[in-house]
Amino acid sequence: MRKDKYIFPAACVSLLLAIGVLIYGVLVLKQNPHIPLVFSTVIIMLYGVMNGNTWQEMRAGMIESISESIEAILIICLIGVTIGTWMAGGTVPAIIYYGFQVFSPRFFLVSVVVLCSVMSLVTGSSWTTIGTIGVAFMGISAGLGIPAGMTAGAILCGAYFGDKQSPLSDSTNFAAAVAKTDLYEHTRSMLYTTGPAYLMSLVIFLILGVKYGGKKADISQIQTITAGLKEGFYIGPALLFPLLVLLILIIWRFPAIPTMMIASALGLICTVFVQGENVEDGMHYMYSGYAGTTGIEAVDTLLTRGGLTSMTGTVTLMLMSLSLAGVMRSTGIMNAVLEKTGRLTENSIGLIVVTWALTFLLSFFAADPYLAMILPANILGARYDALGIRRSVMSRTLEDGGTVVCPMVPWGTNGIYCSETLGLSVGSYVSYYFLGILTPAAMLFSAVTGIGVRRRGNIDGNTRKR
Repeated sequence: MRKDKYIFPAACVSLLLAIGVLIYGVLVLKQNPHIPLVFSTVIIMLYGVMNGNTWQEMRAGMIESISESIEAILIICLIGVTIGTWMAGGTVPAIIYYGFQVFSPRFFLVSVVVLCSVMSLVTGSSWTTIGTIGVAFMGISAGLGIPAGMTAGAILCGAYFGDKQSPLSDSTNFAAAVAKTDLYEHTRSMLYTTGPAYLMSLVIFLILGVKYGGKKADISQIQTITAGLKEGFYIGPALLFPLLVLLILIIWRFPAIPTMMIASALGLICTVFVQGENVEDGMHYMYSGYAGTTGIEAVDTLLTRGGLTSMTGTVTLMLMSLSLAGVMRSTGIMNAVLEKTGRLTENSIGLIVVTWALTFLLSFFAADPYLAMILPANILGARYDALGIRRSVMSRTLEDGGTVVCPMVPWGTNGIYCSETLGLSVGSYVSYYFLGILTPAAMLFSAVTGIGVRRRGNIDGNTRKR
């Protein structure tokens, strides 16, 4: 028989223990979150057994949680397929090539932000952007006498904005999936916070770059990349057609799964009929991804991406996190905690701020953006439903506190990668990483004013009701 007076203490202890196991596994043992998530799920299951839940109830909770997100899992798989064909077919190389044609040393810092944004949007990867054209821009900035930290900040602002807004990004799809919201609604919702932060960053970099605009830049690294792209692919305007179709379908709010199928099919057509590959090779790229073979390291690193198999890690992580979410829901552990501690989240302002703060703290101390998004989504999702707030508000807040913060954490994988790849410490660029600094301010403004805080049944309108 359940005894309510014991539910709250046991729920708190079990939840803290589950979080502790996750953080210990990721931060101390340096493991991917997958296996620590399994152990955390076991802990919540033990709480459920103590509280009188049966295995059948908990299993049903896991199955229901996964089934609710099966569309997101399929979308992520198709994104890997699409990236593979877009690389092999020349669509991404063409976008990069044409992007460099409009590069302006006179407006260097703004050009860096914009081009890194475009790169991340079309590849769905901030790391690829940073490790390729980001490195090239660091070399150019030295010739212009621009501080390295300032240039790194511009690179990261563009790379993480594009990654955050791209429907091809695994982190974007992951946030939408754990929040149980539509992918395109999620990306549109993020514009209320990252949009203003990005525009303000562009203005700041425009002002900062004025004093360096008159110097002559050595753009030999850019010329090397464009020459490699031209040599390895046929480059022509027709290759932009798949991107145009994708954008039109997104604007029309065409269903995501058919959209990705069409995008990948167009990439396969370009691979076969434009680049001259055979169908067998094209299907191989869809499954295993494309590997650059130009012989130019920067170009090959840029192009080696995609494939169905590249999404395995993200899909399995989603399955583990969704299983944990299902067990949490079926055991009622979150209700037991929120009933006692829900005062801070009884209105939309408090709920959004608590979501951001919890995600930020987990992202900063556990140094893993996926872990940082999983726990708040599981803990606070029901509260958004109770207040009638759309889940897309939660999903964007998860990214505001998780994805955007990543480069600012010196001991996190993103901070380490950015630091080592660009050749300077996190402390050297963090004060110029304006997207990370301004996004929380935009999040708070949105929460307080109600602008962009969408309610269920009012998908396109804003509301100030709290």
